[in-house]
Amino acid sequence: MSDMPWRFLHSASKVVVQRRLELKVDGLHHVPAQGPVLIASRHFHHLYDGCALMASVPRPLHILVALDWVANPAGRIVMEQACHAARWPVVERPSRRGGVATKDAAFAFRHAARESLDLWREGRMLLVFPEGYPNIDPGFTPKRDEIEFLPFQRGYIRLVTLAAQEGMQVPIVPAGLSYQRGEKWRVQLRFGAPMFIEKGHSQEEAAAQAIEAEVRRLSEPLA
Repeated sequence: MSDMPWRFLHSASKVVVQRRLELKVDGLHHVPAQGPVLIASRHFHHLYDGCALMASVPRPLHILVALDWVANPAGRIVMEQACHAARWPVVERPSRRGGVATKDAAFAFRHAARESLDLWREGRMLLVFPEGYPNIDPGFTPKRDEIEFLPFQRGYIRLVTLAAQEGMQVPIVPAGLSYQRGEKWRVQLRFGAPMFIEKGHSQEEAAAQAIEAEVRRLSEPLA
């Protein structure tokens, strides 16, 4: 399948970064150059996080996204079509104010899981924001300030274990983001060494805790 959507988004993200951010990237060598990969990142800014990551990673990057913030039905259709074209899996967040029904969120996750596994079978890379919500959002966020982290949701762990059941070992690359406001926002994007999940509930839980701790460490404020 054509990577034209990624090429467009990669170029557009570079424009956003050039105009609005002073971006420093560390640890890019930790991102595998090929094969299935999951990047687990801090979620701070509704726009800049994705742009920083999309502009920095030199290979096609797909993003697991939620579209419950799109209230207009026509707008929702347009966004769903755009995500389909870019091959961005879509999930629903049942915790949003009022939220979607739990069964609808579960159905959306199953569909997103199928799409995610298809991407990994092709040796592609998927970006997830396990917190679910950014600190800065023009709509709604449950975060109370620009420092707070939300506990990581375990959906990304489930995706990787589903891949393992099919014989795919998907490394999880932790990514940290820290920001300083200014005329141009200073942003530091730091990648950590790939981490792997062993089979078994206790091992999965330990890995999830280690990944969250590493993302927090990589997101420590700029000096």
